[in-house]
Amino acid sequence: MPAKPPAPVYLPAFQQLVPDLLGEPWAADDGLSPREIEERLPSAPAAEQLGDAFVLPAALREFYLALGNCGDLLETAHYFWDPDDLEARDGYLMFLEDEDETVVWGLPVANLTLPDPLVWRRSAGAEAEEGAWEDEGGTFSEFVLDLLAWTFEDPGDEDDGAERGVTR
Repeated sequence: MPAKPPAPVYLPAFQQLVPDLLGEPWAADDGLSPREIEERLPSAPAAEQLGDAFVLPAALREFYLALGNCGDLLETAHYFWDPDDLEARDGYLMFLEDEDETVVWGLPVANLTLPDPLVWRRSAGAEAEEGAWEDEGGTFSEFVLDLLAWTFEDPGDEDDGAERGVTR
């Protein structure tokens, strides 16, 4: 009998983004099924770069379960990559790029066994051969929740981000 998957930890917070940011209830078709995720995970050259022991971190897996089909959240000023587009470069699993394709975000391949690894940013787009990686200072779940909240923040809000040190 196969092992029972662990109870979701990050899934409820990711699902809550739909009503919080889009004003409509979360629906199952906003996410991908576990089978769809497995079928779309990197194969061939991408899998070779990740090694035989490739594990999708729990937070990233639950992100796809909650929002893998929700284009209104995945394709804004930043583009979250589908599971079949995940790619490793310089020891990082890249999962997100800005709309100008000048910055890419990834997770250290060495940390993929962690449930919620720290996010790193590369100051060059995914297509660039080289770029320096910098620690974003937050885990995948923290980073995603903050990024999407910031993306959908009303520019007319009284708090313009200055109190948090956010610059635009």
